[in-house]
Amino acid sequence: MRIAWIISAAMAISSSAVADPVVGETSITVAVGATKSIDVGYARGLVCDDVEVVHAELRNVSPTSNRLFLTGVRAGRTLCRAGTLGPPTVLVHVTVTSA
Repeated sequence: MRIAWIISAAMAISSSAVADPVVGETSITVAVGATKSIDVGYARGLVCDDVEVVHAELRNVSPTSNRLFLTGVRAGRTLCRAGTLGPPTVLVHVTVTSA
């Protein structure tokens, strides 16, 4: 009986991991005209909801890592996701403040 419970728990954990491919989620605040970057690991592909708030660029910085560079364009909030081509993905809540 105990083994059946362990197997059931392991299957539930693995199925929930497949359902949510987001590996990371973070928030970042950047001033208008300023640039900040974060490590997004192997994430490939990029999309931001509002490109009038932030300019985003995904750059390869080493054979094993990419960085997401965010430059504030105008005050506001948006979401950016690095990793649109499949896991891993990183969801970034971006707040741009006036300089």
